[in-house]
Amino acid sequence: MRGKIAALVILLVTALAQPVAAAPRLDWVPCGPAADCAKITVPLDWDVPDGPRITLAFNRHKADPAHRKGALFMAPGVGFDFLLTDVRSGVFAMFPDLLRDFDLIGVDVRGGGIHPFNGRQPAPFRSDAIECGLPVHDPGISSSAAEVDALVRYNRAYEASCTSPLADHMDAVTQAKDLDAVRAALGEEKVSFFFYGYTGPGQAYARLFPHRVRAMAMDSPLDHSVPVVVRAAEYASTVEREFNRFVAWCNGSASCVLHGQDVAAVYDSLLRHADRYPVRLDLPPEPGRPEPQQATVLVRGDDLAFLTEQLLEIGDLTLPGGGMGWADLATAIQQAGSGASPTFAFVYRYSWGYRDLWNPLRAGQCDDYPASVVDLAAARPIVTALAPHTRGASQAWDALSGCVGRRPGTNPPGPTVVRGVPPVLVVGARGNPWSPYPDVARVSAEIGGSVLLTYAGDAHIAFLSSPCVAAHIQSYLDELTLPAAGTVCPAVPVRTPGP
Repeated sequence: MRGKIAALVILLVTALAQPVAAAPRLDWVPCGPAADCAKITVPLDWDVPDGPRITLAFNRHKADPAHRKGALFMAPGVGFDFLLTDVRSGVFAMFPDLLRDFDLIGVDVRGGGIHPFNGRQPAPFRSDAIECGLPVHDPGISSSAAEVDALVRYNRAYEASCTSPLADHMDAVTQAKDLDAVRAALGEEKVSFFFYGYTGPGQAYARLFPHRVRAMAMDSPLDHSVPVVVRAAEYASTVEREFNRFVAWCNGSASCVLHGQDVAAVYDSLLRHADRYPVRLDLPPEPGRPEPQQATVLVRGDDLAFLTEQLLEIGDLTLPGGGMGWADLATAIQQAGSGASPTFAFVYRYSWGYRDLWNPLRAGQCDDYPASVVDLAAARPIVTALAPHTRGASQAWDALSGCVGRRPGTNPPGPTVVRGVPPVLVVGARGNPWSPYPDVARVSAEIGGSVLLTYAGDAHIAFLSSPCVAAHIQSYLDELTLPAAGTVCPAVPVRTPGP
């Protein structure tokens, strides 16, 4: 027995004496006004680690060395995009302590990343992209029962036009493993995360690698626990409620261009008219695309309803190319009714027109929320009954109708129970068409020890509208100070155009 124990001790000491594998050497290249970029390779399929590999790009804005607390991953996709710009303006101006205390890390997610405004990045500064020969959406085909066969054919044709093998490996679990590969390449034992909007990789990371998390904040997380039909119903009712709140605001605000009219009736009439006589949208150029591109589309009522959801979800923010608030939705309705719709045109370009945004996004949606013809048939009467004005249009419905007929997904809905992770800050807005508040509450309940911070207003990505939310997020990520359970940040009044 003593001999066996001695042998085990020798083996243990020998194992402990082995050198720890060093992080790979990173070749940092200056990119953007104050950032540098690097790349690593990761498996195309993490279940086949010795198989084909892909390139993953990421960037970094260094902390003040005297104050550095570690590395903070900023919203993979858009975080990478923002770090290529002036970090002391825009989003990062809201978080000066984080800018000072952390190496901010932006990961250009596999598939080409998410670049909704800056467009395609130069080759040294982006991950391998998903290229598709067809647009992600055909405005000539609706998701109605009468056109479901045409919808399925188009979805399959679009899928077949995507030549990159990445289109089959875009689920949230895969992306979480990519993030951990970047962490390891940086040589960090633990890292912090700030996710907003597309939070699936964050939830998966917390479940897979809880011991690697120092802190994690998630603003407007997506619930992955319910079936796609239930998800579509919850989203439809939320979008309809937000539309009714918009109508009430318009009725009570003289700054609304539809003030004094029956706004709901005007809107319903517009959608019915567009069904018979599609509205022409002259699209602004797609950033970073020098080749010829489709400049005009004709859209029917169902598409206008989805573009309405986009305007509702952005709240009162102003984005490049045009304003995006409730006042702008009223203007878009008025413009479309008169035959001119530049506001809706900008939203269409942002919604379905940016290929660098939507090709990887659609692939990820269909991996995480696969849908069948049976799902579509079951959901259609439910969502239209719940949303008589907005016709059931929502992000959930777009994913359902955009994925029907495609290959089975790799990460279908199911509970993402997280244990063993440090306290996580989960943020949700009571009025958010993209991420309904009940969904956010379920996400928080699945993460042991999390704290739910509520924004009482109407917005997607609450910190962009609420200084109160932004302050709590910064305090938590920087100092690990969580708000008290049940904290509610007050609604910020909807801004209206100046004189």
